[in-house]
Amino acid sequence: MKKIILFSLFIASTLFAAKEDFQGCIELKLSEAKSIISCPSGDYEVTFALNRDKRDMVEEPNIVKIGEAPQKVIQYITK
Repeated sequence: MKKIILFSLFIASTLFAAKEDFQGCIELKLSEAKSIISCPSGDYEVTFALNRDKRDMVEEPNIVKIGEAPQKVIQYITK
């Protein structure tokens, strides 16, 4: 019974860890090495290293913030 529970925990954790999407972010793929990711917090330019003409998922990409989201303006009007 222990083995079954441990195995199911391992499988569940790897399935959730393999999910690569960001909540609320949209990726605009410029090329295999460059992308622009638009998130609610701002826009980012991401540069990936290439390994045999594919993205190298082991090496950390270079991330540069190119734009910031506008701040919400809240007005409190009283009479």
